[in-house]
Amino acid sequence: MFGHLVTTSLARDILDRFLADGTVTCEEIKPNEEEETRHALNAAYADAVAHACLRSDEPLGEPTPEPETTYQWSWPKFPTTPINENKLVAFLNNIADSALSTARSILQDDSLQPRNRFAAPVDKHHAIPLSYEPDREDMHPDFMVLPLAAFSGDKELEVKEAYVNFTAMLLAGESKSARNAREGLIQVQRYMRGIKRAQPWLRFATGMTVGKDFVALLRGDCSGLERIELSLTDGRGCIEFIRIILGIVLADKKAFGHNPDVEIGERNVSVDIPELRPAATPRTGPNFMTSGSTSQSGIPPTFSEYASNPGTPYSASIDLPSVDQPSATSSTGSKSGTTSTGSKRGPDDEMSQGKRSKRRKRTVTLCAFIPVRVHSRECIGILFTSGSIRGRGTTVYVVVGAGDGKTYFALKTSWQDVARADDQAAVLKKLSEHKPHPNVIIPSKLFDPTAKDGGVDSTLGSIRALLNEEMQQLKVENRILTMTISELWRPVAYFWSPHDFVRGVIGALLGHEYLCEMGILHRDISENNIVLSLCRSGLGALIDFDMAIVGRPNMHQDSAPPPRVSKKEILASLLQPAAPLPASDEPYKAPRTGTTPYMSIGVLRGEPHTHYHDVESFLYVLVLFFLSYKGPLPKETLRRAQVQGFVQPVGAGRLPHVTAWPAVFERWASGTFREISDRKYSALGPASHAGFIQDCFPHIRSRWELASQSTAPALADLILDCWMMFSRHDLKVVHSQFIEVLQEWLKQYADEEAYYAYPFDG
Repeated sequence: MFGHLVTTSLARDILDRFLADGTVTCEEIKPNEEEETRHALNAAYADAVAHACLRSDEPLGEPTPEPETTYQWSWPKFPTTPINENKLVAFLNNIADSALSTARSILQDDSLQPRNRFAAPVDKHHAIPLSYEPDREDMHPDFMVLPLAAFSGDKELEVKEAYVNFTAMLLAGESKSARNAREGLIQVQRYMRGIKRAQPWLRFATGMTVGKDFVALLRGDCSGLERIELSLTDGRGCIEFIRIILGIVLADKKAFGHNPDVEIGERNVSVDIPELRPAATPRTGPNFMTSGSTSQSGIPPTFSEYASNPGTPYSASIDLPSVDQPSATSSTGSKSGTTSTGSKRGPDDEMSQGKRSKRRKRTVTLCAFIPVRVHSRECIGILFTSGSIRGRGTTVYVVVGAGDGKTYFALKTSWQDVARADDQAAVLKKLSEHKPHPNVIIPSKLFDPTAKDGGVDSTLGSIRALLNEEMQQLKVENRILTMTISELWRPVAYFWSPHDFVRGVIGALLGHEYLCEMGILHRDISENNIVLSLCRSGLGALIDFDMAIVGRPNMHQDSAPPPRVSKKEILASLLQPAAPLPASDEPYKAPRTGTTPYMSIGVLRGEPHTHYHDVESFLYVLVLFFLSYKGPLPKETLRRAQVQGFVQPVGAGRLPHVTAWPAVFERWASGTFREISDRKYSALGPASHAGFIQDCFPHIRSRWELASQSTAPALADLILDCWMMFSRHDLKVVHSQFIEVLQEWLKQYADEEAYYAYPFDG
C-alpha cells in the first residue's frame, strides 16, 4: 500500500542504520563484521524485491536462491510476551520516529513530515465510541492509527480522548502474543468493518495484526480482502516492516481509502460512555494478552499449525489463516467465514454474559468526522450504510437539491460487479421508456465516477492497481463505483403504526407487479428496499434496482394463478400432508441474488429466479418486520427525524426500537443456503403452522403490547393468514392474492390504529 511513499531500497538503507545502532540484530553477524552485515542486507533486499509484485495465489516463477547463510533477525526492544498495548504503541512510534529521522538524513530531505501516529485506547475495558455497532459488539482495538491532530504536547505526545473514536480512526490493530495469526486476523476484520460502518465513504479499510514475531497488514475493499503477512525474524520481513510503519506515518488520508469526492467536516458529539475503571494490578501468565488490562482467554496452549521453522515468513488465505508459507501478499474475494464474536472481557467484567453495562456513565464530547459535501452536493447526513467490506458496500446520503436548497434527495453510492453493469444499464433504460408509477422510485441519474487517470473507478484497477491480464487471472469480481440520485422517501424503520408498514408492503407489491408488466424482475426484495409514504394513508414504494434484470413483459402472467380458496378451506387443509418441493442436485448456473434472510426457498436451493420468488420474499419481510421492532418510535422522535431527513444519528448503531431476532429466526440468516431453505420449508409445512405461530407470538407480544394489548393478536392473525396462504399454494402466490389478504387485515383491524399517533406533517 505504501510503496509510493517508502521504496524498498530506502527501507534497506534504514535497516542498515538500525543494524548499526542496535535497533535490529542479526545472530549470524558478529560485531564489526561489516562484510557479513552487507551480505545479510543484500540477501534480504533481493528477497524483498523478488516478492514485491507477487501474490500468494499466483505462481512464484523461478524460486529465489537460498542464501548460503541463514540469518536470524530480531528487534530487541519489541515488547515480549505478554504484549502490553501501551508498550507496543511506544515501540511502533519509536520505530516510526527513528525511521523518519533516518529517511530525512539519507534523502537529505527535511520536508518529510509525519501525518499520523499510533495510539492505544484511553479506556482499556470498553468499546471505542462511534463504531455504529450494536451495544454488545466487542469493538475495542488494541491499538490504532490517528491523524496527528489527535495528539497534544510537544515532546511526549498524548492522545486526545475526543479523537479516540471510529470516525477518526485510520487503521485498527490487534496484538497477539501467540504465533498463530488466525485469531488476530479474524478480530481485526471486525474492527475494519467498524471503520467502514463509521466512515462508509472509504474506498477501503485498513487493519493490522502484530504478534510475537510477525506482522500482518490487511486492506479490505468491496472485492474482498488482501493482506501481507511477514515474519520479523526474516530479513525481508524486517525491510517490509520498516516500509509499512514509515508509510503509515507519512500517508495522507487517500492512502487509507478516503474518497476525495467526499468532503469531511468535524462535529462535536456528546455521548455517554462507561466510567473509566481504576487501574488494575498487572496480570501475567499465558492466559492474558496485556498487563494492566482485562483477561484474554481462549489462547491455545500449543500452536501445531505454526511452521516447523519459525524463522520463515508466512502468508495465508483470508478464510483459513495459517503460518506455514513464505511471506507474500495475498488477494482474495472469497466469502467471509463465520467470524468470532468472543469478548476480550473476563468473567468478572460488567459486559460478560452479554449483559449491558450497569456502571455509572460519564458524558464526553467527541470529535466526529462526518460528510458535509458528497460529489459537490451539500450533505445532511447518512441515510443508510451496509457497513460491509466485501460486496456492494451500498451507502445512501441525504443531499440538498440544487433548486430551493430545501428539498432532500437520496444519493446512493455502490460498487457494482462489472458483470452486472450491462444488466443495470438495460433496466434503467427500460424504466426510462415507461411512464412513472407511484409505487416505484426510479433513480433520476446514473453515472460512473471516473478514476484519476480518466478510466473507470474500479476496485481491481483503481484501488489495487492491477493490469487487465492480472484481473483476468484473479478469481475475484471487479467492482465499479456507481451513483444514483432519487427522491427521498421514508425508511421503514420510521413507521408510525403496524398499519403504516402494511400499507408500505401493499405499495411495494403494486410497484413490483408494475415492474413485472414491463418485463423487469427486481430480485432483491428486503426491508431496506421498501420505503413508506409521508401521507397518513399513503402506500409505500419499491426502490433499488442493483440486482434487477430485464425479462419478458407480463412475466407474472406466464402461469395461471392458483385457484382462489377460502380461509375455511385453508384451515381444513391443515390435516392434509404437504408434498415436498422438488430438490435438484444439479449445479447452480447463475448467481443467487437477494438478501439472505429474505431469500425465497427456491432461490436458496438454486432454482432460476422468478417473480414468484420475489413475492415469497415479501412474506419474509412481513414476518421479520414484526420481530425486528419494539413498536414505533415516539411521536416527537419521528417528527424530528422527518425534519432531519431521516439521517442516522452520528455514532448510533441501532435506533432504540430495533431489537434482535429470536434465535429461531436468526437461523434464517446463518448456515448454508440449503440449511436455510430447509428451515423455511419445514416451517411452511401444514403440520408446522401451529408451532410456527407459537414461536412467533410470545416475541410479537413482548415487542408490541406496550402500545396496545390487542396489537399482538392482530399481528399474529395477519402473519398466520399470509403464512398459510403461501403454504397452501405451494409458494406460488400472485400479487393480487397477497394484496387482498393485507387489505382485508387493514379493514378488519382499522380501529387498532387509533392506539398510534400520526406524527408527520402533510
